Amino acid sequence: MAELIARLRNPNVRVGEQRGADRLNCHWPALVHSEPRDIACVVENISHSGCRIRTTGTLFARGDPVVVRIPSQKMVLDGVIAWARAEEAGIQFSFGDESHNLTV
Repeated sequence: MAELIARLRNPNVRVGEQRGADRLNCHWPALVHSEPRDIACVVENISHSGCRIRTTGTLFARGDPVVVRIPSQKMVLDGVIAWARAEEAGIQFSFGDESHNLTV
């Protein structure tokens, strides 16, 4: 951990992706609830810590709270938008009161 912190403090050293969770590539139709609307999307990959979604022209803002409903997997997952660009967004799960029936 000390080495990682030291690397982060050095702007000349690039730190690669630090995700520790393996991802499952998928193509699951889903709904993302972002107050006050439900947005149709496709979950393109998922892990125990988050997922990547693709929408059609809907932008999210980093930090927006969301609830992802994946009917085919009988999953409901709450989280926040970790990153967003164009028609894609990354969601970091928070496993709050909305999340249930987790199978990932």
